[in-house]
Amino acid sequence: SYNKNQHLIAYTSGTEVLIINTNKWTIASRLIGHVSSIQSLSYNAKKNSLLTIYNYKYIKQWNLFNANLNVSITDPTFCGGLFGAYYCNNGSKIVIDACEDMKTIWDAGTGKQVGDSIYYAVDCTPVTSNNDCISKYARISISSVDIFNRHGDTLLVSIDSLMTEAQSVTLSVDGKLAIIIDKNSNVMLWNLDNKKEIKELYENQFKYTYTGNNKFNGAFFNSTGAFFVIASADNQLDLWSASQLKILHKFQGSHGTFVNDSIIAVINNSVISFYNINSKQENIRFIAVDQYKGYIIVLANNYYCGSEDAIKLVHYLKGNKILSFEQLDVKYNRPDKVLEAIGSTDTALIRSYRKAYEKRIKKLSIDTTAFRDGYSVPEADFSNRDNIGFDQKDGKLILDIKSADTTYKLDRFNVWVNETPVYGQRGISLRNKNKNNFDSTITIELSQGENKIETSITNLNGTESYRMPLLVNYTPANKKTEKTYFIGIGIDQFADSKYNLKYSSKDIRDLTKKLKEKYKDIIIDTLFNENVTISNIKVLKQKLLQTNVNDKVIISYSGHGMLSKEFDYYLSTYAVNFDNPDENGLPYDELENLLDSIPARKKLMLIDACHSGEVDKDDLIALNATDKKLIKGLKPVAYKKEGQLGLKNSFELMQSLFVNVGKSTGATIISAAAGTEFALEGIDNLPNGVFTYCILEAMNKYPSIKISELKKIVGERVVELTKGLQKPTSRNETIAVDWNIW
Repeated sequence: SYNKNQHLIAYTSGTEVLIINTNKWTIASRLIGHVSSIQSLSYNAKKNSLLTIYNYKYIKQWNLFNANLNVSITDPTFCGGLFGAYYCNNGSKIVIDACEDMKTIWDAGTGKQVGDSIYYAVDCTPVTSNNDCISKYARISISSVDIFNRHGDTLLVSIDSLMTEAQSVTLSVDGKLAIIIDKNSNVMLWNLDNKKEIKELYENQFKYTYTGNNKFNGAFFNSTGAFFVIASADNQLDLWSASQLKILHKFQGSHGTFVNDSIIAVINNSVISFYNINSKQENIRFIAVDQYKGYIIVLANNYYCGSEDAIKLVHYLKGNKILSFEQLDVKYNRPDKVLEAIGSTDTALIRSYRKAYEKRIKKLSIDTTAFRDGYSVPEADFSNRDNIGFDQKDGKLILDIKSADTTYKLDRFNVWVNETPVYGQRGISLRNKNKNNFDSTITIELSQGENKIETSITNLNGTESYRMPLLVNYTPANKKTEKTYFIGIGIDQFADSKYNLKYSSKDIRDLTKKLKEKYKDIIIDTLFNENVTISNIKVLKQKLLQTNVNDKVIISYSGHGMLSKEFDYYLSTYAVNFDNPDENGLPYDELENLLDSIPARKKLMLIDACHSGEVDKDDLIALNATDKKLIKGLKPVAYKKEGQLGLKNSFELMQSLFVNVGKSTGATIISAAAGTEFALEGIDNLPNGVFTYCILEAMNKYPSIKISELKKIVGERVVELTKGLQKPTSRNETIAVDWNIW
């Protein structure tokens, strides 16, 4: 159902309704609360409300401004079946179509029936494509169709020469044409001015293979009456020209609607395709993913945008080879281009999306000239790929790597297993070889279970080859032992005691206790207070180098987070200079370095500190703290507001739009607060930092949990407890691997 005034499409295929804003191409709201599948939708543009029918028994009326349920209707006279409901009288009344052709009128505000207003055989759907008050309706009897004025209930046209009883009647907006489908699957176009049949549209019905009761689902006109569509029951929509009386195009889909006079929306399973009537080309494709938890919008030129959960499911093909997501996502994930192409008038949003994309390119140091057609891109792949089977019994895999660049010398290469760089973030340098090609044979250790293996080469111009994943599954004869390592760093006592905190050490001790309950043989290293020094933290790397590829490593830090005058991020040590944190402060990169180049491939870092999310140095100015007693930070910073997006800067918008905005160690890093936010402790008498408290709460509530689930649950809970003052974020996250933390 399409609402032109609000640019909204209501779409359902199950127990949930998705409301799509076609101006901004975002999910405006979800309507949840149906216990079975939904059969009918109807808009009221005046009141901005929507009717849904489910289980053929119940009607719900929704307020689309806030996605709240307004009215539920159950009619004792429904006699076991509801087939449609729609608005009339400027949205003040609801006409309900029940079984046995029974129609009742209800008050839209109260949900009460209006007197004994029962009449029969009205078409069960709105008889025009107008989403406002319907001015005409049709009554169907055994061999006739009568068209009435809805307001005065006066007869306008009577067609009484039908051979078979009509099943449905659809009128054009101007009321001059009618499409009548009878119970023998005859489809007829009638001129209502002279009450004559213009044409039987499907004379040869045997071309349809559908074996149900009727071969056609219905019809609909565009607003001018120049085009109409007949929906067949075999998942086909035929676009007809009303003047030429011929089929212009056939679309695959079960239902559809005209978005405007030149664009038709066609629904096929979980995909809504938008076609230009004149060119017959698909301009936009809207894909609902994972029971409406996410969506992807794709243009004809392959640019797309979508929700984070859905984008993670995207993959690319080159011939019959799959390409790595991250590299081409950088080129094609363009919300700004999508909004421009679909004619959005929100120029501020488009401009902000473009700036967010530009910041992503800058952060990744991408040379966008590599996106041009014909531009030289180096090539790298496993030359023995075809000789490697999916199922592997040996934990060692030999890989032959072949790479070349016809234009530039090569700079470095790397190999990834499950998104973890085997040779660290930087890879292996090839500069001293001064060559345009590189061949090598390496042996890697496989992780137990599935392994996604990739390689790439980068030239001196900074252009990286496309990665083509090699997937193998390693099943050892004897299951490998998986150890869990926990490193906890908690600091609430400092050499400069006026900056002491209350709960940071307790945060780490509480996490340690809970993890011991989850893992009986967990290996634990902790540092507290005066022992939190840069040298002691660096030493921890030696133990992590002793891990193996199947192990899990969890690092948790709780303490102060600070930004230097240059807005570089530091974590507090015992002797840190709070006025100048680059003196004895722990640079964030040193903490993350603990997870780089270690054998373990399941890695998680939790940071409960202020400003622990990334910041955009270009956008920061000065920010005043609100309640320093509750804040885990000392040097507040701020931001420039850009646009009216509700986001603090385009850097945060970049993080919300794009998955994997940085090159990582293969670890997931969840931060307690955004780069311009504070981490709170002690609110509402909670005995921990809010972020850590929510993690502990999840550990008590869930017997097992994956990283993606922990991120979502803790993120929502922190926002709830802090009333929106603090929102956790991810510095890095993996896409292909989502492992159980406990």
